Amino acid sequence: MLGKTEVKESHPLRRLFRSALEYGFKLNTTDKAEIADYIEEQILCEFVHMDRLYKIRDAEGRKLEDMADILSEGDMLMNAQSFDREFQVHKHIGDYTLFMLGMFPSILCGRKGKELLLGSIVVPGSSLSDLYELQGRRSYRIAAEFKHRELFMELSSNFVKYRAIIEFAGTYLESAGH
Repeated sequence: MLGKTEVKESHPLRRLFRSALEYGFKLNTTDKAEIADYIEEQILCEFVHMDRLYKIRDAEGRKLEDMADILSEGDMLMNAQSFDREFQVHKHIGDYTLFMLGMFPSILCGRKGKELLLGSIVVPGSSLSDLYELQGRRSYRIAAEFKHRELFMELSSNFVKYRAIIEFAGTYLESAGH
């Protein structure tokens, strides 16, 4: 399917993530077991390493943090060298926005974004949370055009639901720390 992370199945952190996701999925039920596996493996375990949050780099190797710069890296008409690169960038954007909105919503809440071009829609100064949600849905939809269509269309269509599941998982993780 998709690449495995370095966090082994038996690692205590993996077990903690699994318990947290079980908690989140109990509160927001779904019959999509592969989504729970995807969120655990590709989002929670992947972003344990902070450098993976900003793993998209430009041609000179500089890490990209601004969403507009990351988007240009995933565009075949601008910087993407292949369709695989376009897929990887949009998958990352979907994962990143879902992670940030689910685990750290207060960081984005109330902050305004710059004017952002979202496909053919110009979104002037909306809240960063709104922009992240729009772009996350859009990027998963684009990723679905390349690989794993059902998985990424599900993530796009039910982005808010999976964001809530990650929020509940975050609450579980916070309470486990105390």
